[in-house]
Amino acid sequence: MSRLLNLPSELLARTFSYVNQSSLKSLRQSCRFISQLATDQLYRTVRLQPSKTSQNRLQEILNNPSLRRVPRKIYIDTVDESLNYDDEEEQKWPQGWENLVSQVKELPRLNAAVLCFDKGFTSDSTDHDYLHYEDFPQTPQFRFQAMHKLFSLLESLRHPIQDLGIRNLQADNPKDPKTLAKLGKVLSGLLSLRLSITSETNDAAPEHDLEYPEIRKFFKELPSTWLSPAAPSLQHLSLCSREYWGFYPHLDLSNLFFPRLKTLSLGNFCFFHDGQIDWILKHGDTLEEIYFDDCAVLYDFCMMEENVDACALPRDTLVRREGDESLYGSFEKRWHDIFDLFAERLPKLRHFRIGRSNWYSNIPFEQERDIKVGLYSNRYMCCYDGYGPSPYMEGEDPKDLANIENAWRPSPECDDEDRAALRKLLAKLGQSVQESYLDSYSGGRIVDLVQKRYGSAE
Repeated sequence: MSRLLNLPSELLARTFSYVNQSSLKSLRQSCRFISQLATDQLYRTVRLQPSKTSQNRLQEILNNPSLRRVPRKIYIDTVDESLNYDDEEEQKWPQGWENLVSQVKELPRLNAAVLCFDKGFTSDSTDHDYLHYEDFPQTPQFRFQAMHKLFSLLESLRHPIQDLGIRNLQADNPKDPKTLAKLGKVLSGLLSLRLSITSETNDAAPEHDLEYPEIRKFFKELPSTWLSPAAPSLQHLSLCSREYWGFYPHLDLSNLFFPRLKTLSLGNFCFFHDGQIDWILKHGDTLEEIYFDDCAVLYDFCMMEENVDACALPRDTLVRREGDESLYGSFEKRWHDIFDLFAERLPKLRHFRIGRSNWYSNIPFEQERDIKVGLYSNRYMCCYDGYGPSPYMEGEDPKDLANIENAWRPSPECDDEDRAALRKLLAKLGQSVQESYLDSYSGGRIVDLVQKRYGSAE
């Protein structure tokens, strides 16, 4: 024990961060010094859920003057696991939360908060052109009410939070001016912002998921509503969406600049023009880490006439191809080009991951380090508006995707070039990764960094 106590307290604290909850509870029964370290780790992060057990646990911490000083981060999880989706029961504000949530401001060292919502979302739109096929316990009214209450809490804290995360943020921004004002105040001064974005789905015809007006409007407003207020101070940005995004629905980041940005994480994002790469490169003076989770280069795309204005390219940059009334475009840059640009023009880059994390049960959240590095077949995709079950398509065999009659184009065949460029980038960063493995998330096999296509030889 004496040798342990001679270690620097910072090293001990770091070591204790890897100890499980049960062991930490046992260590609290040790000497005063060890007990304090274990207590600090055990209560550093607290959670509030609708259940009575969770409420009582947080209340005990709030009632204890010593424990009340420990928490730095709180997860406020609004999801009521006791509700049955099949009963179409609407969720209400949890009984007991009204008083308890207001007490959270009594945690003096709190500097991080994560708000969690249900992944199921249906908008409250009354537009008869867009049918709503499923209702979820968390109605839009519940979500907007919860956001107002929770941002009121964060606004009232003694010290502004530095780290904000929202899991399953609905692709439908609050409309109440008071809520938006509170949101802007909370965002101002943030060091870290993490958003996972859920949206309405049409199970009967999923190819129409991106036609709902809410998701289009949300991504158009994302820069001004969520990003601009935090831009001067933000160091870590994570954006992940249930749907592929960037092209359709369109997100334009060209007018945003984050002068202190160190970490950029994108999930389901699509690259389709040089300006997007240039936007990342202009953060070269500060950018240290990049994570691409299930992101794709859109090498070919088309939009139906009525949806052209919802995509990211001006109408006059798209062309018609023989035998098709849709408007087409293409992007010639490949992943090896992007890797080379990162190696050359991001001098402070220290860590890079491209591949896939676990999307099976929910939109990934706080899983950047779980991304398994690999060049998956869907790193190149096309977007052909009007086709289902999704306009976003990939080809296991590039030749299978070629459809001359419909003017479709085959996916790029550049595994060797992509592999070589990725290895070169990782070598420059001094970063080693596992190059061959069975991906438990998708069931695919990664061999020498590249996903083996079905039916291909070993």
